[in-house]
Amino acid sequence: MGEATAIGIEAPRERELGVRALFRRRRATPIAFPELVWAHHLRQEEVHRDGAEPYVGPVEERYRRFEAAFEARYGPIVNAYWCSNTASAVALTVRPRPGIMPDFVRLHWATDWSTRDLQELKKILFRCETLSVKVGEVLRDTSKRLAIQRLFNCISYVLGFAETSAANDPKAVAEVIEVQTKELDAVEKYYTNAAGRSGQIIYLGGALLGVLVCLALAVVGAAFGVFGGSSGPTGAVCFAAGSIGALVSVMSRMSSNKVSLDWEFGRDTLRTLGSLRPFVGGVFGLMTYFALKSNLISIAITDQKSGTETSFAFYVVFSFVSGFSERLAQDMLLGTALHVAPKRKEPKAKADAPPPARADQA
Repeated sequence: MGEATAIGIEAPRERELGVRALFRRRRATPIAFPELVWAHHLRQEEVHRDGAEPYVGPVEERYRRFEAAFEARYGPIVNAYWCSNTASAVALTVRPRPGIMPDFVRLHWATDWSTRDLQELKKILFRCETLSVKVGEVLRDTSKRLAIQRLFNCISYVLGFAETSAANDPKAVAEVIEVQTKELDAVEKYYTNAAGRSGQIIYLGGALLGVLVCLALAVVGAAFGVFGGSSGPTGAVCFAAGSIGALVSVMSRMSSNKVSLDWEFGRDTLRTLGSLRPFVGGVFGLMTYFALKSNLISIAITDQKSGTETSFAFYVVFSFVSGFSERLAQDMLLGTALHVAPKRKEPKAKADAPPPARADQA
């Protein structure tokens, strides 16, 4: 903090260029929220102590520099509560993102100075801060804004109460803790419900990305005959049908709320798992096509008028179903393999059977 205070000291004229360069580097240096809170506290102390005119002077300029550097990194401060007697505060920033990407909303706090002697209130604030980290990492869009705004209200209420004389009254503290505990329970319940849906959306986004990759692989495989020589286009279509079947399966299970995900794995992990699901469905669709093509599964459909086998649509439908239901594909492929190659059993020797004849007796 001493280094930050020394920035406001006026330098001699011959060192002006060096100080300006230092200020430019200072603007580029990230400012933590506790540093901003401390600069704000020093500004308020100067106004109250010296009766100076507000919003002027070196302390005010230093605070504005810190604020500009902080907002350059995290976005504009849209809501804040600053303690008047101690260096504590809570702030809400929103950093716009280009296009249709949601804005980045974040909650900042520095509360140790005002609650260092109030252990019960520190527990409430610690729970708020822990829940804020979960909300910031898991939720998205409107649900994230609502949860963070409610947590901001909780923290600002506790900080405002800590500045009053009632903070030393155990009965008043117990009432505040009871009210805030109920509110945090409601926020945590809201977070749990919203996190499940948010995790499903991220997983579905990964599945959509995986389908696009599988379709690109199918086009390349059909062009180079990777999926079965002369019948490569049919194999490529079956691979694509299996991946699309996997995507439809994910969407169907999400609509019926049958997708169970651990949303605290992280967005990258959920997105990666979702992108692998269409690839697995495409592999099952391709394996089903090979099984039907090689007569491993003896199913055939013929046109009643011409008597010719209509195999293309038949292969595509079975490949889609295999991608849609992995269990059905496993039962069909493994069951057929076990039927083709059954386990050999040794014949049981009968008790009354005569012994084999020897060579000399023959």
